[in-house]
Amino acid sequence: MDGEDVLCVTVYQLSLPDRVPEAVCHLWNCLDEQVVRMQFRGIAFRIREERIGSRVIFLCDDSGGGEAESREVRHGIGLAVAQYIRSYHEPHLVRDAVRKAFPFQPSGSDAAEKAVLSWIGKKRRRKPSLGLDWKIAGQVSGFLKESRRLAVDGFIRFRLKGYHRVFSRLLEQAVREYRLEQEYREFIELLRYFVSTQKTRIPVIHVLHFGKSRFHLMKGDGTPLRLKDVEGAVQELGEHPFSREDMIVSALLSAAPEFVVLHTRQREETIIRTVRKIFEGRIVLCEGCPLCREGASRETLD
Repeated sequence: MDGEDVLCVTVYQLSLPDRVPEAVCHLWNCLDEQVVRMQFRGIAFRIREERIGSRVIFLCDDSGGGEAESREVRHGIGLAVAQYIRSYHEPHLVRDAVRKAFPFQPSGSDAAEKAVLSWIGKKRRRKPSLGLDWKIAGQVSGFLKESRRLAVDGFIRFRLKGYHRVFSRLLEQAVREYRLEQEYREFIELLRYFVSTQKTRIPVIHVLHFGKSRFHLMKGDGTPLRLKDVEGAVQELGEHPFSREDMIVSALLSAAPEFVVLHTRQREETIIRTVRKIFEGRIVLCEGCPLCREGASRETLD
C-alpha cells in the first residue's frame, strides 16, 4: 500500500466503571451529541464502546485530518465531559447536599433538588464568568493532548479542583436560598392563617406606595391610619412616608381590614408581593386613580 493511502487516525480513550450503568449511558449520550455536532461541521468523528475488566472504554476516533481537526475533536470530547458533569454528576452532588441540609424532609427532597438546580442554572446564566462548561472542556482538551487516555471519574475527582471550589460555593448559596424561601413561605402561611381567624376591624385600607419602600396607609374615608386604629403599631403611619416594611405588615395585620387596596406601580417589589400573598382574596389592585397619580408624582420627585 502506498504511504499516501495510509490514514493516520488518533484514538482517544475515555473510561468509567461499569458498576453504574446510568453514568455510562449519560456519558455515551453526551459523546454522541458531539458526534452529531462534528459531522454537521464536516469532521469525521466516531465513538466505539469496549469493556476491559470492570471499566467501560469509549474509543473516540478522529479522521486524521490534521492538528486543527484534532484540536476540535479534543474540545468536543471536553464539552461532552462537561455536559456529563452537568447532567449526571452535579444532580448527585445536589441530592447529597439537600439530604444533608434537610434530613427530616424526604418527601420534599425532589422539589428541593429541582429548586436548587434551577437556582444554580439561573446564577450561571446571569454571571457568564461561571461558565464552567468551557473551563472543564479546556482542561479535558489539554489533558488529552498530552495523554490520550482519560479516566473520567478520576479526572473529576482529582483534576477539577477549581471546578469543585466554584460549584461548592454555588451549591451552598443555592441551599441557603432554598432554606430562606421555605422559611418565607412558612411565615406567609402562618400570617395567612392569622388573617383568616381575625375579625374585621376596618372595612378598607388603602396602601399608597411611593417607591423606595415608602408608604402611606389610609382608611376608606381618606383619613390616615393612626396608632389608635392598630394595636401593635409603634408610631403614626399615615402622617409621613414610612420605610420599615415589617411595620407595614404589622399595621395591616393589626387593622384586620376586609379589603386592602394597593396603589403602586411596582407590583413585583418584595413588600408588595408579601402583602398580596398574606391578604390573598382581599386584595384590590388599583388601575389608576388620583391617589395613584399623586404617588407617581411623588416618586418622580424622589
